[in-house]
Parts: sequence; structure tokens; C-alpha cells
Amino acid sequence: MGLNYNFWVNSAMIFPDKFASCPWPDSRFREYMNGRLKKVDMESRLLKIKKGIDDGIWYPEWNNEQRYAAQMVLNNALDILDEFDY
Repeated sequence: MGLNYNFWVNSAMIFPDKFASCPWPDSRFREYMNGRLKKVDMESRLLKIKKGIDDGIWYPEWNNEQRYAAQMVLNNALDILDEFDY
């Protein structure tokens, strides 16, 4: 029991939330993770922006031509993001 308990305690202390998307809000990672961004987080953010533009939540004063141009730019950004392996 002692070995399994120690493993669980150490794992819980090192990885308090094992399904966390971003570890850097934790102060242990601040010194070497400051400014880093995961690919999945950036992709999620770009897709939210695309949806917001399409639904008219972002920049409601834009016409359809401006929305289409913004979608094309965001598609290009997603294509560039897919080139990275991180």
C-alpha cells in the first residue's frame, strides 16, 4: 500500500489536473513556459473567431464581403498553424 499511495500522492502533487489543456497557469511552469502557446489552444481560438464573424457577433457593422475576406484570412492562418508540429 505504501508504494502505490506514495505514487498517487506524488502524481497528484505534480499533475493536480491531469486533463488540463494548459499547464502554465501553474507557478511551477512560469519560468520556462512564459509566453508559450499550444497548437490546439490557438486553433480553438481561431475557430471561435471564425464563428463569431460568421454569426455577426464580431464586427456587426461589416457587410458580407468583409466577412468573407476575414474568413479567408482566418482560413490561411489555420493552414499555417497546421504546418507546425507542436
